[in-house]
Amino acid sequence: MIYQQNKLMHTCAFDSEKLTLDEPMTATTEVKQPNFLMMKRVWIAIALPIVIFYFSGIQGLVQLAIVWVFASIMLLMFAYKKFRIKKWNASTRDVFGESDGMWSHEFGPTAMKLDEKRGLIHLKEENKQKTYPFSAIKEWRYNLSTTRERAGINKELDRTHDFRESGFYIFVDDVQYPEWRVMFFPQKGDFNSQEGIRDTELQLKRWMHIFDKVINRN
Repeated sequence: MIYQQNKLMHTCAFDSEKLTLDEPMTATTEVKQPNFLMMKRVWIAIALPIVIFYFSGIQGLVQLAIVWVFASIMLLMFAYKKFRIKKWNASTRDVFGESDGMWSHEFGPTAMKLDEKRGLIHLKEENKQKTYPFSAIKEWRYNLSTTRERAGINKELDRTHDFRESGFYIFVDDVQYPEWRVMFFPQKGDFNSQEGIRDTELQLKRWMHIFDKVINRN
């Protein structure tokens, strides 16, 4: 599914949740970074050969080597996959500053920073970055692309595709860089979970609302 909304021409239906900026606030949202060595699967993978050695000695450890080595490798692989997602969950940094007029979102190699008092927006995408006046912004919208039908390696490919297609798009009056894409990722779950999809949707809607309030009133 793809969600799209345009500047000054869209109506924001936020289901039962109303996202509002009516109350002054300055808040920074960050999720605690995960620690790979503290994950349960990692501890189990480490403890498995120790337990076998304790009960069966060195001979049992050698005899069961194929079993515990395979089991430990699988546990570490699943732990790393979970760790990678949790690390991405914790990589978003948002600043909501209605009191000082500074708003920003950062994820991966992309970022957008709005200076409400100076009327400027700074955009970064991969190896390019540039600052524009609010008057140069022509349109903004978001895409949230999701695919949940397939499984296995196809599901993983779908998730990568969905992540690359999704994001917050800003169109500016610039011949060289007319379109900028700012990346978003769930702070809970991933693109293959309903929880992750909903979390990303709320993040994107929140920034649609911020742009409506900040850009349009300037």
